[in-house]
Parts: sequence; structure tokens; C-alpha cells
Amino acid sequence: MLKRIIAVLVLVSVVATLVAWPQPGVAQSNVAATYPPYQARYFAQTGHSSVNHFLEFWKNTPNALFVLGYPIGQPFIEESFTNPGEYYRVQYYERAVLEEHPENYGQQDNKFYILGRLMGSRLAEGRENEEPFRPVTDPGDGTWDEITEHTLSNSPAPFRTFWLNNGGLEVFGRPLSEQFQEVNQADGNVYWVQYFERQRMEWHPEQADPQYRILLGLLGNEYRDANHSDNPAFAFHDPEQALPQPFIYGFNAHLYAQGQGWQDRNRVLTLSKNAGVNWIRQQIAWQDLHDASGAIYWGELDQIVNDSSNAGVNLLISVVRSPAWATDNGGHGLPSRRHFSTFASFMGQMAERYRGKVQAYQIWNEQNRACENGGDCSRDGGVGGRVVSADYYVDMLAEAYNAIKASDPYAIVVSGAPTSTETSRADIAISDTEFARQMYTNSKFRSHVDAIAVHPGGQYNPPDAMWPDNPGPGPGWRSSREFYFRRVEDIRAMMVQNGMADKQIWITEFGWATRNNTPGYEYGNSTSLETQAEWIVRAFQKGRYEYAPWVGAMFLWNLNFAIPWQAQGNVLHEQASFGVLNGDWSPRPAYTAIQGMPKD
Repeated sequence: MLKRIIAVLVLVSVVATLVAWPQPGVAQSNVAATYPPYQARYFAQTGHSSVNHFLEFWKNTPNALFVLGYPIGQPFIEESFTNPGEYYRVQYYERAVLEEHPENYGQQDNKFYILGRLMGSRLAEGRENEEPFRPVTDPGDGTWDEITEHTLSNSPAPFRTFWLNNGGLEVFGRPLSEQFQEVNQADGNVYWVQYFERQRMEWHPEQADPQYRILLGLLGNEYRDANHSDNPAFAFHDPEQALPQPFIYGFNAHLYAQGQGWQDRNRVLTLSKNAGVNWIRQQIAWQDLHDASGAIYWGELDQIVNDSSNAGVNLLISVVRSPAWATDNGGHGLPSRRHFSTFASFMGQMAERYRGKVQAYQIWNEQNRACENGGDCSRDGGVGGRVVSADYYVDMLAEAYNAIKASDPYAIVVSGAPTSTETSRADIAISDTEFARQMYTNSKFRSHVDAIAVHPGGQYNPPDAMWPDNPGPGPGWRSSREFYFRRVEDIRAMMVQNGMADKQIWITEFGWATRNNTPGYEYGNSTSLETQAEWIVRAFQKGRYEYAPWVGAMFLWNLNFAIPWQAQGNVLHEQASFGVLNGDWSPRPAYTAIQGMPKD
């Protein structure tokens, strides 16, 4: 870490028919997990978040609020009524029920990964012999569907135009009837209607606003009411209860050097799990693994991955430091453009090798610091190097993302986290908010990242403090927002401004130093072990509850760095001071506080 909405619509479907639909079966454990990215948009109107690929489908549906409505439940697994015995993860919306179809993932740009349940087909079941539902001959005017043998026209109701302009086949399915007049059970009036595989349209020409002249059935609401009176997925959820996946509590840890007298990797993993923390972020250096000949020597990383997997600990692998042969200047910063493909191949081979054992990969670290690109970040707060442009970084990220996903579609790809700083000198650092803005305005970034990493400051300011309205104690490290944990809110604001509000932030480093002997980290001398514990727990609480659902993970810096530093004779090094274990493996107050902290 650097020192440093549409109003109420008319009910249009036949409730009596819906009540007769079968009850959902018992959820099956063999339903595939949801593919990343994990994202969420919370709707206070219904108390639910539209999440993950369901949200992506919602965003890609024209006029989604009118066509699909708000989410009315959190996802759960339910038996299909059209294919009994088959189970899908579903999310209910006011006018539709959306299903995940893992068998379609990765095909046609995931166009059919999310499908609307055939609610209209169920409504039409048993009416096949009624005149409007009988097949008709092709009138030869291009309105006939050869699959269902029904027409989709604009006469007398303009259903065809509405169908075409609001999602078409993916949203509504094919026509199951001709247009005909039917009594609306809600108001007793007769309207022109047409049934589709996933909906029922009703024409209201009397409406002054053209937007409300075609209304859709509230089929999701009705099926919920008829079949899910006791399902907790439909209870009102506050934002902290409406996450797209379980919140991740993590440690940054040192898992290398097994065989050294001071290291005991299984003990590290056990201590993490005993604290209720089941994720570890381990940084690796590309330069240590990849030879100029093209050979990759996985070495101890294989053991780290296998030991973590056997212990039931999830891994976020943070990859940094190019081999000298892969850079333009012979340093160890980001690779040259001609070696982007080399780096991508390396990441793809890693994802293939560790598929199912490594859950997430982070592409670089604090790339807005010059020393992370050809310099030395371990000396004097960072010396040498030059900050690359955000576009340069995004181009590298995109190639790595594609290679990782080709090898392991379930792997979560996390962007590198800019360090918290207001400095604006390419030979030192570029402001994290400015570097973030430049990344977020690159369209390639938003399509090549699953989670956006942030490294907020802390120094000796408590997690609720913020400059200038609620500053820390001072006198130093006080008068800039870069020195505060709540810097994450500034990054979030930048995401919102640039249309990335639905993506989740992963805080991949945060923490507070205590007494140390490292220049530049003197602020730690004002923070007691007890205060460190208090502030860490408070920060976790803010991320988990106050920042829900847009923060999805928090990795504390750090678990066990004091142990190797004690072995080197410098237990007061700043890295050791950030730790929650002492150099003799005994727990600091912060470890005990994390262990006792509720986690849900």
C-alpha cells in the first residue's frame, strides 16, 4: 500500500388459471453456479436487486421497466413447469420470470443464457381448440410465424410494432394466437388481446398516453402470489440483504516459502479459516515463473493452490512484475505491447491449470504508480518507472481477460487497483480518481472486467472520517481525501458518472499500520493495537452493510507478514505493523476482533 417508473398498470391476466399451476419442486443441488460477472442494481420500490445476468438481460430489454417491470424477488432454484424434472435458477419480475440456462452460456454472445419462462404458453394451455388459438394459413404478407402458424400484425391492435420495438422473440416469444377480444377479469371490460409464449398483450386505445395503450400481464406477480406465499426470496430485502453473491471476507497473506523455518502454510490457512475468513489474496510475480524460452515453471505455486483448495480456502491471485525480456526497458513493469499476447497466454495457461481451484485473478497492482511500471516500490516509498496510460493498461487487461475466460469461464477477473493518491506526476503517480475515470471511459474496460478493485487509504484516520466535512485528528495525513478509507466513495461516484454503477467494487487492500520503524509510515505510531482492531471491524461493517450491494469483497492487508519480518530481524517493519498476527504467530487484538465479528 502506498504511504501515504412507471405508475400502476392494469391487471390483465387470468388469476384463476395461474392458481392451478403446479407448485415448485425441491431445489436441486446440480444446478450450475451463476457465471460471473456479479453485478446488482437495487430497487427500493420492491426491496430487491436485479442481479448478475438477469440484470444484463433487463438492461438489454428495450423499455425494460414497462416490459419486464421491477424485480420482485431474489434468485432461487425452481422446477420448470414446461419441463418437469428440470431445475433452473430463476428471478421473478413483475411481468416475467427469467431463467438461467447454463447450457447456452458462451454461445452467440450469451444471447440465450437468460430466457423468459413461457408464462404465456401456460396461460394458453388447454385453449388450443378455441378459434383464436387454432393455426391459420400464411396470408403471404410477412406476418406469419411458420413455427406456431399464427400471424403477428398491426391490425386492429399495433402488437407487431410493439413486439419489434420492445425485445421481440427473446422477450415475448412467438405468437400463440391471433388477435381477438377477451374480457379482462380485473375490470370486466373487453379488449383486443394476443397471446405469446412469454406474455399476453392487451390494447387500450382509450389511453391518452401512447405508452400505455398496450399493456402487459403482471404474470410474475400472479405466479408468485399463487405459488410462493411462504418463499423468503420474495420478502422485502434491504440493500445489504440483496447482494448478487455472498459477501467475500479476505486476507492478504504470504503463502510462499514453505520449507523455511518461519513458514507453515497450513497453519496460515487454518488461522484464516478459524477467523471466519475463507478467501486469501496471494500476489505472484510473472517474472519468477515464465522463462524467455517460453517455458513456465509453476513450482511452489502448484503447492499453494493445492494446499488452499484442500483447506477449502478460495484464492485471488494478483499477478504483477513482468520478466525483463517482456518489457521495453528491461525492467519489471507492464509488458511491452508486443508481449501483451505473451502475458495473455501465460494467464490462460494459469487459468487452465488451476481451473476449479483458483477462483479469481487480479491483473496488476496499483498501476497508477510509476514504480509499478519499471521502478522499485520497495525503496523510499517507490522510485523509478513511469505510469502508463489507462488505455495501455486496459488493452493488456482485455487480452488477459479473454484468455482467462477461454480457459475458465467461472474465474472472476478483477482489475488492478489504483493506489489512493492525489499526486499527478507520471514519474511518481497519477491520481487514482483520474486514472479510474480514464479506465471507465474506455468501453473495452467495462466489457473485460468482472469486478473493479480499489485500494482506499487509511493512514491514522478512522473509517468514518473524511476530508473536509469530517476530518481525522491530524496534524498530518489529514487534509486530502486520499488518506481516508472513504476514498472508496469517490471511486464509486466515478463509476456512477460513467455508467458502471452496477459493477461491484472489490477492496483488495485496506488496513491500518501500528507502531513501525519505516519512513513514510509514521502515522502508524499513533494507532494502538486496540484502535487498529476497532477500525478494521468498522471498515468491514461499512463495506458489508453501508456500501451494499456495490461492494462485494474486502481483503485486509494483512494476515501474516509479521512472521517473515521477525525472521529477518525487523518485526517493526511497516508490513508487519499492518498485520493481525504477531511475528511469533500469536493473535493481535485485530485478529480476535475479526474472528468474533458477525459475517453473513
